[in-house]
Amino acid sequence: MIRTIWFYFSFLITTLYVCIFMPIAATFANSEKLVRHFGLFWCKSARFCSQIKLITDTDNIPTDEPVIFVVNHQSQFDIPLSTVALQKALPAFMAKKNLQELPLIGRCFRLYGNISVDRSNRRAAMKSLEDAATTIRNGRSVIIFPEGTRQQQFDELGEFKTGAIMLALKAGVPIVPVLIEGSGDILPKGRVKLSTRKNVYITAMDPISTAEYSVKQRNEFSDMLRERMNKKYMEMRACHKNQA
Repeated sequence: MIRTIWFYFSFLITTLYVCIFMPIAATFANSEKLVRHFGLFWCKSARFCSQIKLITDTDNIPTDEPVIFVVNHQSQFDIPLSTVALQKALPAFMAKKNLQELPLIGRCFRLYGNISVDRSNRRAAMKSLEDAATTIRNGRSVIIFPEGTRQQQFDELGEFKTGAIMLALKAGVPIVPVLIEGSGDILPKGRVKLSTRKNVYITAMDPISTAEYSVKQRNEFSDMLRERMNKKYMEMRACHKNQA
């Protein structure tokens, strides 16, 4: 309980600091780098305040071209932790619309260049894919959670939605599968108290080319991608499941 109280108190202070100074930084000339610095600081603070030990294997991520990082989703910690793990690329996120509607935080979400997705509105969802494609064409990588929402069971990955696949196939950029193991054990969906577990593992697999697939083959590509990611995730889960 002490860990939980410390996390929410200290992270609230950090969030207020970022929400005040990031918009100010955005008014400066050539502010993009400074804004991203504040965003990364916020993400690192989430890891520090929660006392999470992040173990990463992400040295092979591309930094010379934009890619789509496809990441499994277990916890509210996934956005800050994957940002820290992939900080060499500093990708933007595609995340649900209500994050952008939060007071103060929503404005910082937009300033960082993240893309909001309204899954209840098909036309708006397609517009989000177009925005993400524009971000990629401008040279910045994007992170997508293909399961669509946080999963509530952690023995295997959830079913993938095809939005990430459509985006990759249309943009013609590689997909980099990224696996998170452990964040759901610390703070699963529907709970506010942090568990005693502290280790979270993030691994980036080798990039997968989309050049040989067409949009009509999106379901085939999606099945192949989930199978590869699920196999690796289950190996990670078996190794780390009982760790604290």
